[in-house]
Amino acid sequence: MRPEAPFYVGTTRPSSVGWTRIALTLVAGVVAVVLVAGQLPMPVAVAAGAVFALLALWTWMGQWTRFIVDGHGVTVSLGGFLPRAPWPLADFRTVQLREVPSSSVGVTVGGFGWRRGRAMAATPEQVRPVGKLKVYTLGEVQARYRLLVTRSGTQVEIISREGDHYLLSPVDVEATAAAIEQAIRARR
Repeated sequence: MRPEAPFYVGTTRPSSVGWTRIALTLVAGVVAVVLVAGQLPMPVAVAAGAVFALLALWTWMGQWTRFIVDGHGVTVSLGGFLPRAPWPLADFRTVQLREVPSSSVGVTVGGFGWRRGRAMAATPEQVRPVGKLKVYTLGEVQARYRLLVTRSGTQVEIISREGDHYLLSPVDVEATAAAIEQAIRARR
């Protein structure tokens, strides 16, 4: 029997690495403003401070997100208020849990936050099934992903039928994976 499409709201939060990036951006902005304030007119110093404040805000928004899993797919809102284009449910083949160790997160997925990029494909030892769906490993060393990785550890990996795959670091990994699995089964 086909289940109803879920309506699940989840979040991602910055890890200590994310908070460090945000703090370093703000500190660099303060240093730049102090250095520029004595050399250039005050409006230029204020503009420099505003640029660094916006960079810190964007960094925060890329890691502090809210997402909705429903019959359309996964819709991520940066900062909890700026929705992005949904990850389409019709493209999802399976969802699985993937372990990304802290020792290799930079090598495996690159940087932290919301972005597109190439990531190392999972090995069979790194993935676990969700519900009754099969586990898929890709036949290549690297693949194109849409990434929302904020920390190491257990991630939700969505393997697509074609195009980009998806990797997500939700606060509640099990509930998010179960909601995506329910959405995939409801679509079939």
